[in-house]
Amino acid sequence: MPEHISEEQYKYIKEHKNEDKALAGFVGFGCSFGGKWFGGYARNKTGTNYADQSKRSLLKDMVNLTTAEFVCQDYKDVIIPKGSVVYADPPYENTTTYQNRKFNSAEFWDYMRELSKDNTVYISEQVAPDDFTCVWEKPFTRTLDRNKENQFKVVEKLFAITQ
Repeated sequence: MPEHISEEQYKYIKEHKNEDKALAGFVGFGCSFGGKWFGGYARNKTGTNYADQSKRSLLKDMVNLTTAEFVCQDYKDVIIPKGSVVYADPPYENTTTYQNRKFNSAEFWDYMRELSKDNTVYISEQVAPDDFTCVWEKPFTRTLDRNKENQFKVVEKLFAITQ
């Protein structure tokens, strides 16, 4: 993981993601505004080095993830053993699309209901269907631009199915 990524490097990696997929993953999230996949080169008035900050954060987190298995596939195709604890973080309703595809929220919630029959399931969202209960919440400020002129308050919530 590099300690610095220039804006020129960022643009190059964005246009050549398949040359080094690990680097593209690191830069695409860790060096992008708001951690959004290639959502614009991250910068601020204080000169934060986002590559170095991301590297340090990942190295710290990796200690506890040595046995984790990461997969990239449709959530419905992930094999989940019975009795698992599942944390789901879907695209929030009425927000930016991923890869220009609209996320089917109704289908997602139906799948979470089914998954909850044999597992403990927590879903990160701001709103949920009536048969889900908010089990945790925390207000915070979300920023949409680097100058922090476009901020608004939201409440992050975790939901579980009502038993």
